[in-house]
Amino acid sequence: MAVENLVDSFYQLFVSTDGSVFNKVKHLQKCDPLTQEKTLDDVTATDDRRTVKAVVDFTEDSEIEFEYVLDPTDAQHTVIQTAFDDGTELTWQLKFVEASGLSREFKGMVSKLTPSADDNKKKIRMSGTITITSEPSKSLTP
Repeated sequence: MAVENLVDSFYQLFVSTDGSVFNKVKHLQKCDPLTQEKTLDDVTATDDRRTVKAVVDFTEDSEIEFEYVLDPTDAQHTVIQTAFDDGTELTWQLKFVEASGLSREFKGMVSKLTPSADDNKKKIRMSGTITITSEPSKSLTP
């Protein structure tokens, strides 16, 4: 079995307040990839002998979970906290380092932001949820 063409799963999360200048979220521990799903409508007629589904031009809300180690002096950590406190929308980029075709840019609101100090041998982690508010795009702003 050939394994030389397999791609590592390194990724980075970037955030922007204006949609043009993006900065990396430092100390990112994990971030879910975007799941994109087509909405289907059951259009089965009364005389059809199998279920018939059609794609609908409608996108369900989706969310991604992320976690970072808190640095209260870091500008991006402050941006995330302020956006959560104010309920404002940010522009995000999830970039795969070695598989750029999977990278996406999207708008989203931080709908959940929770500190975790469960393990006193670790630094404080911030767990968050980004509720996606736009159609994710494959073309990223440089």
